[in-house]
Amino acid sequence: MRRLAAALVLCAAMIGCAESSATFTLPTTDANVTGTFSLVAANGQPLPIVAQLTPTEQWNLSADKLVLDTLGKWTETTTYTVLTLASGATRDTLANTIGTYAIANGQINFIVTTPPGGGFTGSVTGKTLTLLYSGGTFQYTR
Repeated sequence: MRRLAAALVLCAAMIGCAESSATFTLPTTDANVTGTFSLVAANGQPLPIVAQLTPTEQWNLSADKLVLDTLGKWTETTTYTVLTLASGATRDTLANTIGTYAIANGQINFIVTTPPGGGFTGSVTGKTLTLLYSGGTFQYTR
């Protein structure tokens, strides 16, 4: 999660926060939030997006799947396509995160449990899951 969290923070910073959580208000969540959701956009930008850039590599966020179960647990699998700048070679890297969630005050409150640390909010309306995370807005579809 630390790598994922760092990448999403960098992603939000690199994309810009035109729809940052400071100005974006979540709609009231539906009662049924369970399901499998796939990331389609971060701050209004479609995938893939540059999540991190180092002197030797470019990490592109190419896919993210978030599953919310009926027991208040969630899992996330993030796929990065890593480009080695010197050679042009690419490789895929997966990051997995696990947590719990609860609905309160019209929104979903997510807690990260593995690896431990942090939290974020979101809501489901129809087939769309919107997350507010580290100043960025992330949109998923079922």
